[in-house]
Amino acid sequence: MSGPTANEIKTQLKTLLTPVIGTGGTYKTLILDYMAMAFTTGEPEDATVIQSSLDTATTQGGDTVKRINCLMITEDGFGQAPAQKDSTRLETRPRGKNIVTRKFLLTSIYQFGKVGQNDPNVTVSENVHSAINEAIRTELNKNPKLGFAVVGVNGVAGPGAFIEGHDGLQNPRPYLDGFGGTACHVSVMPLTVRVNEALEGN
Repeated sequence: MSGPTANEIKTQLKTLLTPVIGTGGTYKTLILDYMAMAFTTGEPEDATVIQSSLDTATTQGGDTVKRINCLMITEDGFGQAPAQKDSTRLETRPRGKNIVTRKFLLTSIYQFGKVGQNDPNVTVSENVHSAINEAIRTELNKNPKLGFAVVGVNGVAGPGAFIEGHDGLQNPRPYLDGFGGTACHVSVMPLTVRVNEALEGN
């Protein structure tokens, strides 16, 4: 068994956060474990791909519309810190484990203002966006192993046994941006996860 890959971590983050923000009983957020690029094509942009089918409202004319309410989980590279050699014992081969620091971006997008005249969500959109980000932050803080099992099948080490921890969600600068002519609150939030990787022969 080895530590989880970046793709496995993205999938696990989606699984971990779905009951927190991604159901009809929570914040109704569409969670994607990849970068959805379709909304950047065409003139004007088509924002359909980042609209949540759970987060709907009825306009004054009786039309049902979907709110832009999305979290995209994407990989942002990695770094490695190999184990140290011990020359004092004439041991020139690294021993133990590498630490792979995997980097991710959690991009939270929430539509500005109310959607439709009869929108039941009367909370200011900025506050909803902040509450979604806060729910993500606190859930990650409660799960230093990201919800991965520490013990796997037949008592062998599970993926969580290889996770050293994460550095917590960061939200450096929320801003407003437009998607398909619709103003949205946007937060691009870095998350780093430290995964240990046993060296061959150890």
